[in-house]
Amino acid sequence: MNQTIHWKQIWSLIALNAAIIISWIAYHNYQPQLLEQFNYEHYEGFLQKAKLIILLIIPPLAGFLADRFFKPGDRRVLLVTAGVSFTALVFMLVASLIGESPLFNLSDYLPIMIVIWLISMNVFYAPALAMLEKFVPVAQFTVVMGVYVLVSDLIYSLEPAIVGLVELFGAPFTFLFGGAIVLASGLWFSNAYKTWSATEQQSTSSQSLTAVGLKPFKIWITAFLFGLAVAFLINVLPSQLESKLIHADLGEYTGEIIVSGLLLLTALAAWALSKRVTVDNMTNTFFVSFVSIILLFFVSMFLDGVATLFPLILVVPLLGLLSVNAFPMAMSNAGLKHKMLAAGLFISGAEFPDSFLEMYF
Repeated sequence: MNQTIHWKQIWSLIALNAAIIISWIAYHNYQPQLLEQFNYEHYEGFLQKAKLIILLIIPPLAGFLADRFFKPGDRRVLLVTAGVSFTALVFMLVASLIGESPLFNLSDYLPIMIVIWLISMNVFYAPALAMLEKFVPVAQFTVVMGVYVLVSDLIYSLEPAIVGLVELFGAPFTFLFGGAIVLASGLWFSNAYKTWSATEQQSTSSQSLTAVGLKPFKIWITAFLFGLAVAFLINVLPSQLESKLIHADLGEYTGEIIVSGLLLLTALAAWALSKRVTVDNMTNTFFVSFVSIILLFFVSMFLDGVATLFPLILVVPLLGLLSVNAFPMAMSNAGLKHKMLAAGLFISGAEFPDSFLEMYF
């Protein structure tokens, strides 16, 4: 069995994931402003619910259709390329709409375009993410996930800086840039996949974390628990910290800055600890980490002042372990014929808590 890690393909997928994260950050920052600019504030609740429903349905549906109708190989890459291209097109249409001299008068269709963009963003990612397993020997899956999480969490930790930049450059440039990086990273991934030789495909296509049948509930719950821990950290904790540290005189945006610091440390912890996790112990590691994180979050709620930070520091390595184990553990319940569906279920479960909590925090 080929024990080579195909880093070229993995880095192209990491770049695509990074482009998606940056695009989501830009979307979350500008959506309220765009709705206000075009007098569509009354659609905000609708779009939040639409996003929640889309995340529940579209990634698993896209994965199911990819497994069912697209044979392994170049056809699935074509699906990713088409989805990326369409998403970039919608991004650029929005950019042309919101500029000072719009090329098209499509303002009446802005809510529809946002819904279309939300759908297109979730069509191509599951097939792309599912291909990660092809590029990694089973025994080193968690090591690669350490690098994957390192880059993802580093970007999330830089969200305040990214928001500052997108506000500096303005909405039209931001949406043009978002479309460009999604398109560029998607084409890089497509090209990297095509350079993956037929010999390499044959030697690694038989690799799998397990040969058991599909267990959709286990996949979704695994992703949900992982997403819940991350969503609490990002959506709930900043305001909690603001109230608990109000007398500490630590300056403005204290909660967001502390959470960014925790995400940065989590990224480093995930990378460092990934070498110590194996596919044999990932289930126990995942559940012990999740329960410990919940207990530490619970303890922090009963503390006040700077003491609140001590249990959160202990969360860092545990969240790193949780992040490294989540996707490999989900894929271990995918079976051999449902990889794309499993990836879609994982995306759906992981993103659901964040979208739900966004409506209330």
